[in-house]
Amino acid sequence: MTIQKKTAAKTKKAAGKSKEHPKEKTKEKTNGKTASSAARRTGKRSARSKASSSAASELRRKQVAKQRILLGCAALFVILFLTLILPRITHHRESSGRLVGVNSDVLQYSDAVAAQCREFGISEYSNLLLAMMQQESSGQGTDVLQCSESPFNTEYPNTPGSIADAAYSIRVGVETFAYCLDMAECKSISDTNALKLALQEYNFGNDYAGWALENYGGYSEENALEFSERMKAQLGWETYGDPQYVSHVLQYIRL
Repeated sequence: MTIQKKTAAKTKKAAGKSKEHPKEKTKEKTNGKTASSAARRTGKRSARSKASSSAASELRRKQVAKQRILLGCAALFVILFLTLILPRITHHRESSGRLVGVNSDVLQYSDAVAAQCREFGISEYSNLLLAMMQQESSGQGTDVLQCSESPFNTEYPNTPGSIADAAYSIRVGVETFAYCLDMAECKSISDTNALKLALQEYNFGNDYAGWALENYGGYSEENALEFSERMKAQLGWETYGDPQYVSHVLQYIRL
């Protein structure tokens, strides 16, 4: 009886153990599923996070690219303004006088004349230099300011029309006229008498301004003609300069 009881007890215990074993397996399976589900959720969150980070990076990249394009456009506008627009605005503000009857062959040199006038400190005279160019050459040829005989011409022979570069002619012509203004003691384009003396000095040279100031106190058409006659006799030439150069130039500008 005792043996039977012990056997029964063992059988019961074994049965109990066999009943508990499936539960443990189920629990393990459940834990495994939970861990797997958690891992999938973590993976999805990580993927979403990466996708979000990638989208943010792409957005930043596009914003930076857009900013660079805008900065490039702004820089281009500034360059164009400084090189093309501002010089024209400055020229119109600085230069005095309204041109009349000046042709397109002369006007094409407006910027070049204005630039040289700024360099030599006579910006307000740039339109007057264009009027002088109209009288001298009408913008034709290469010695557009007919200044090859000027002492400031050091690159070409000092003979009429020898300058073969329009840009150089403009430089020499502007420098020569700046000198004439000093010789005539002309401080402003509104100083009409001194301005006329400077213009005739540009045409005559040979210190006409000094002679006119010393003998007549300034310019007049009469003393310009007298000086021309004196120089013709002195040099043995048939003509010398243009005694009416002042009126010929001023017909192309209203001061």
